[in-house]
Amino acid sequence: MVAYRRLAFVSTIATFILIFVGGLVRVAGAGMGCPDWPRCFGRWIPPLSAADIPAHISAAKFNVVLAWIEYVNRLMGVSLGLFILATAILAFRYHRRVARIFWPSLGALALVAFEGWLGSMVVATELKPIMVTAHMVLALVIASLLAYATLEAYYLSDTGRRGSSAYPARASVWTASLWGLTIAQVILGTEVRSGAEIAASAYPLWSSLKWLSQVGAAYHLHMALGVLVLLATLYVSFAMFKLSERPSLLVRWCLGGLIILASAQIILGIAMMVRGLTPLLQLFHLWGAALYIGFLLALFSAVRKSSEQLVQSATRAKRLVWITAAAVAIMAVGAQGVIRQAERSREVPILYDVPSFSFVESSGQPFGLDNLKGKISIVDFFFTSCRGPCPVMVVRFGELYDKYAHSDKVQLVSFTVDPEVDSLARLREYATTHRVTDNRWLFVRGEGPQIRALCEEGFKVSGDLPGMHSTKFVLVDWQGRIRGYYDYDDSDKLDLLEKNVARLASEMP
Repeated sequence: MVAYRRLAFVSTIATFILIFVGGLVRVAGAGMGCPDWPRCFGRWIPPLSAADIPAHISAAKFNVVLAWIEYVNRLMGVSLGLFILATAILAFRYHRRVARIFWPSLGALALVAFEGWLGSMVVATELKPIMVTAHMVLALVIASLLAYATLEAYYLSDTGRRGSSAYPARASVWTASLWGLTIAQVILGTEVRSGAEIAASAYPLWSSLKWLSQVGAAYHLHMALGVLVLLATLYVSFAMFKLSERPSLLVRWCLGGLIILASAQIILGIAMMVRGLTPLLQLFHLWGAALYIGFLLALFSAVRKSSEQLVQSATRAKRLVWITAAAVAIMAVGAQGVIRQAERSREVPILYDVPSFSFVESSGQPFGLDNLKGKISIVDFFFTSCRGPCPVMVVRFGELYDKYAHSDKVQLVSFTVDPEVDSLARLREYATTHRVTDNRWLFVRGEGPQIRALCEEGFKVSGDLPGMHSTKFVLVDWQGRIRGYYDYDDSDKLDLLEKNVARLASEMP
């Protein structure tokens, strides 16, 4: 019986830690760090370099830091599954006739197996919002079952000093209602995050505050429900303090913890309204809800006992609080380190400086290096009579033209590599044909030797013009520096291009 208690306790704590790590994976942007499941880039141990990636997986998806963050999360998930399996086996051995311990333990085992499958669906659907929401809610249910079974096992074997506590008849109902409200709040919070991600996909260069403004009713309902949870927590806590007779130390500490956590959730929510979706704030906002649920389960068990006290020593309880606070502080520092490392791993390298040049834009205005500066430019090389890759390239540029219509930070620049045929008038006609109505997409012409030199010496691409011109999209930052080359016909490379554009936009002064 002691073995079950200890293992159940470890499994419960491990579940809450895994919820924290899962949230960290999410806010660090490592959810697709391993694009396949259960392996990672086709391997049981993630590769350390792009050279080790299987041919059927695009190297554009590889980021060694993000891959290992997600891989560690998966390892912890598998380890937790084994702990819960062992817990269920011991529950069968020692408590199969104690329904309040056996069935929650067995339920946690069944759900953790389903959670593993659901994790594969999260990867397969590339973080589809409904799958992410279900994955998170199921983790909280598993944590609830384990916490309840663990507490009941401790109470069952409690041989310490007996108390004579008495609680209001509806105390259990109040606690269960708070649990339901919190689960609903978590679901709404996950939907808000998913809605913000959808807005980020549509408007990638907006701030996170503007993304939140696009979420709609779910965002406002989430905030209102958060206030309701706080008010309900205060009501239940003060009612139980007033109506209970000699409440146990555990009950008093649980009520105090619930008030602190509910208040902290409001503060974190306000902080995100002011500062945006800062990763560390998001992480602790999510984990705070999980801890709140843990306190609720402890309270739910405690108020159903009138003659047992799990915690009898105030000194011991205070020591536990200090240990927990220290652990949370260490986790916060570690999480911030992981987040920063993940951000560094996504930094866009500086490759070359674009040299000075003097060309002409289709409107007849001069166009040179100064026109590349001050904005993020996506550059390509084409000619209007091209029947090879150019038609597909122009379609891709048209998609980018539409995608960045909401921002003046990005411009598209197409250099013709056949100036003998592509006059300024022809370039204007070409622009009209492709629905270009403003200067966010510019068509630029230089003389033959000039464009060849710019291709070879400036952009480091093919100067065998026009037929063998480069088909790369080139990313140039606001200081006129080349930051990357991307294949026009590789969707993974184009996804990376868009992510890098967003990252550069966030760094612009």
